[in-house]
Amino acid sequence: MTGLRSLALWSVIASFVGVFSTAREAAAEEPILVEFHYTPVPELQIAIWLEDQQGNHVQDVLVTQATGKYGIGNRPGLWNFVSSWRAPYGPRQSVLPVWAHRRAKTYPRIIFLDDNPADLESLGWHENSSSAENYYCRPLTESEHETISVDTKTCPSPKVFQSDKGRFDSKGAVSFYPPRNDLVMFEANIDSTDAMTYAALNDLDAVTAATPSGLESEFATVLLTPEVLARGPLSAYIEVSLERDENSHFSYDREDDHFVDPRLQNYGIEFLGQPSVVYKVDFDPKERAFVGTTKYHGYGDWDGATGSIHPPDGKISEDGGSGADRLKVMQKNGDTFRWGVFSYGKDGGEGSTSGDGETGDDGETGGDSESDSNGGTGVSSAGGETGDDSGGGWGQCQPRPLAPVDDLALAGMSFDRVSVSFRMPDQSDPDFELKAVHVYHITGDMELTDELLGAAHLKSFSAAELRDDSGLVSLEIGELWGDYTYQFAVVYEDKCTNRSPFVSDEITTEAQEFQTVDSFCFVATAAYGAPWAAQVTALRTFRDAYLKTTPTGVDLVRFYYAYSPPLARVIHREPLLRGLARVVLQPVADAAQLANRASAPQPNHGG
Repeated sequence: MTGLRSLALWSVIASFVGVFSTAREAAAEEPILVEFHYTPVPELQIAIWLEDQQGNHVQDVLVTQATGKYGIGNRPGLWNFVSSWRAPYGPRQSVLPVWAHRRAKTYPRIIFLDDNPADLESLGWHENSSSAENYYCRPLTESEHETISVDTKTCPSPKVFQSDKGRFDSKGAVSFYPPRNDLVMFEANIDSTDAMTYAALNDLDAVTAATPSGLESEFATVLLTPEVLARGPLSAYIEVSLERDENSHFSYDREDDHFVDPRLQNYGIEFLGQPSVVYKVDFDPKERAFVGTTKYHGYGDWDGATGSIHPPDGKISEDGGSGADRLKVMQKNGDTFRWGVFSYGKDGGEGSTSGDGETGDDGETGGDSESDSNGGTGVSSAGGETGDDSGGGWGQCQPRPLAPVDDLALAGMSFDRVSVSFRMPDQSDPDFELKAVHVYHITGDMELTDELLGAAHLKSFSAAELRDDSGLVSLEIGELWGDYTYQFAVVYEDKCTNRSPFVSDEITTEAQEFQTVDSFCFVATAAYGAPWAAQVTALRTFRDAYLKTTPTGVDLVRFYYAYSPPLARVIHREPLLRGLARVVLQPVADAAQLANRASAPQPNHGG
């Protein structure tokens, strides 16, 4: 027994020495810079993260803001609610499921604050539990979506639409996605106390980024700490998702595969398509080398139910910007890849590594040879490759401070567009190269601070998108709302992702011409569930075209606005009363629609 006790004691001592040695080694390590390179197609949702060789999540690198800031993976409603541009409801659990599950972190599931069981499966009917919305739009019809998502990119009548911000599921259900963190103002007696904690729960501020414009090479960096380096060689993952990206293996129908609100059947479009696609490369951050691949690693569940990675099986498209071609083949420093990682290694920024690695059958490229070569020149080809002509070889970056922009000025261009102009500071570093300018904006009167910056909407402009990248720079920011006060901030970033301090200013946009902002048809909204329902729209149009043009009509409107809100609140909470109200109002709405059509300009068919 004495021998066994001695053996156990020495085992404990050896273990302690091993742990101490590892800790001492980690403390002696210097942080190592790592670059991530890829070229996405437009409208992607993206997550980049690192794992160790045992498959444990190590660190998040980047997640796009619809998921990281606006919480599309964890918001009220059914997971398969139909979608539309900036639709407010329906948790998109299929957006980035591999990343979400492999983080092994959960958050309280967000459900409607509206506690009427009849309304939990509806896009509307939530007015009694809704407050002012600063990002999402009301649900759109298919024709509205096609016009707004491509052309106008502004919410219709944003001051009319309010949204239900939700609450925690009282049954304790959880989500693998964080809730939104852009809410900074709340309405007493409307918003839940849970909603006021969303931002504190959301832990992705530091890695949230704007959705890339697409078809341009993207470049992210991370400085790996000694604690991360002590975990040995790593795997770098990127997961990419694109709505409505269907093919023959993943083909979906709006009515059969999505939930269409039976009371608002014309609103919403389908969103399901091919699942998220994952790329992976293994690398040792302590070695100065580039590793890239043109082959995707697998794909996620079509419905995001688990974090499983399904191996390539011929079901995912690989061209036309679809499926695995959501990341385009690119060339940089002589290497060809879709997903590539360069580590500066223990030597830091010394020397230059060119991309002379060969691409094997598995599609991976290893560029660990060192030379004075400038690398290859990127070329565009019919095969879908995108070029990056930067030259200079791998490993040209060093952390350095950047001066803030000067003379920031904001000017309104229209109700939904603002001109942002500023002067780029002179750069003493001859190797300085601008990568991007980031413009943040958020509604409200509170001045932007470091704490609020994470809640602000982010729009990024690559250097290629700018007319001038020195001296006076002018940008246009769209997708704004009329008659709102906005806080703006500007940051620029160099080719090594060093960022300047932000500079801020505020502006109030002009009111949208012809926009009705004087509240809803209260009782009709309570009866039909949404201020944008067809019957409510007809009554509002009749009010504006007929009632408001006569003294008697104006008096009727004033009387209605004074005495109908209390009645509307009672009707909204009682299904029977809502049904009775619809019976009474339907003939009136039909008559209003006929009158509106009769007064509408008739098309000229004359020859």
